[in-house]
Amino acid sequence: MLLTKFSKSILFGVFAVLLVSCSQDEDGMNEGGEVSSTSVYLTDSPVDNPEISGVFITVAEVQVNGKALEGFSKSTIEISSLTEGKTKLLGNVDLEIGSSSNVVLVLEENSDAAGNAPANYVLTTGGEKKALLSSVSRIEVSDKAEILQAEQNELIIDFDLRKSIVQNSEGNYSFVSSGNLSNSIRVANRAETGTIEGNISNYSAAGAEAVVVYAYKAGSYSESEADAGGSSAAAFSNAVTSTAVAGAGGDFSLHFLEEGEYELIFASYEDEDNDGKLEYQGRLEMDLAGELTLNEVMVEANTTVNLNVAIEGLLNL
Repeated sequence: MLLTKFSKSILFGVFAVLLVSCSQDEDGMNEGGEVSSTSVYLTDSPVDNPEISGVFITVAEVQVNGKALEGFSKSTIEISSLTEGKTKLLGNVDLEIGSSSNVVLVLEENSDAAGNAPANYVLTTGGEKKALLSSVSRIEVSDKAEILQAEQNELIIDFDLRKSIVQNSEGNYSFVSSGNLSNSIRVANRAETGTIEGNISNYSAAGAEAVVVYAYKAGSYSESEADAGGSSAAAFSNAVTSTAVAGAGGDFSLHFLEEGEYELIFASYEDEDNDGKLEYQGRLEMDLAGELTLNEVMVEANTTVNLNVAIEGLLNL
């Protein structure tokens, strides 16, 4: 009798294990869980160093939720060219709807896709190739985006070079520390993002070599942001994204902003000592046409906010 009860308990246990096993696919995902084909793209917020002509990184592998992208092979990418909303398709992966993306970028350390060293480098305006040094090769991105109930999701990885690269006193370039590097890359689902486009009508009044527009979550900006304070973090480090005003026409655009209210900060830069590096001059006081204010710019998904602004003066003198 004891043997019979024992046998039944074993059979019940085996049956339970089989049920669990049959309810999962090869990737450990529940068979009943819906998945979405997800495309993964790379973009960049521009670097603000006038000595830099281009930045090239060699990506060995991209993983999302522990899965390597389909169709991706080791690639050397001129990431600095992917600004103003430009993107590069990296590959595709099936992800479970409702999950949050966990993105890992694996950088090649030795040679680029063509077999040449260095694998990651800065190209200066003088045509010199300088190695882009890094203490890590595996970047686990802190930011995440939700996989939506849709036939096709598009994840945008924004590799913010302005926050990611530092130059030392000897002129050598390197990635920032591991923690700052992970935090300098953001991820968004394109379906949940919008765009801000604008024009500075009297751009010449800035009298600057460059004007950069920084987008902050409304209420998150403080004056201390303008100074990195000698740390490895960049100035304006908490900006969601940024862009340089394009040419004398005064146009600017900020892309892949998740829904919400934003505050825009306009900063003026000059090369004061003619060393090839731009120094921060101060914030520009701006006048915004219409009923909106620059500290409460509402962005909605799949929409573009158009702004017309004018320079009134320079703050922080």
